[in-house]
Amino acid sequence: MNLHPRTRRIAFILGALLVVVAVAFGAVMIVLVRAAPPAEPTITAYSYGRADTVPPLRYCSIDLTACSTGATVDLEVPAGQPLQLSLPDAIAAAPWHLITVHQRADGTVVTTDRQYRTGEATAVTVESSRDLQLNGVEIQLPSAAVDRAGLPIARAVWSIKTA
Repeated sequence: MNLHPRTRRIAFILGALLVVVAVAFGAVMIVLVRAAPPAEPTITAYSYGRADTVPPLRYCSIDLTACSTGATVDLEVPAGQPLQLSLPDAIAAAPWHLITVHQRADGTVVTTDRQYRTGEATAVTVESSRDLQLNGVEIQLPSAAVDRAGLPIARAVWSIKTA
């Protein structure tokens, strides 16, 4: 097919313009993606055939100057069933705490606090029984700040109500 020289010139200019627009669009997208704040890490909680994504109840910068808040996630964990938690690297690659709240058949509440070292676990299973029902769990990332008792203040908290 033989095109007129003017038609070829117009096609070339349009093609070059299209390439410039595509490159500019790609450059703008790269700048926008790099400038976007990182997404807050989420935990995956699984029990009795149901999985939920758990966003942070509270998430602050390391110096506690910028914070966002969310809500506690409800995930039913029947008596005797375990709760399985899968943590992203943003949590597992730091020291973190797992606080569990169980209730005995007589109504007594039992709270435990387990501290995990950096990289120690990316998944945990929280057991329960008919005699020791799981009521809820909290995962906490400590900050550099401490309270009056000298304990680290949590900069991030994920909360799951199970009963």
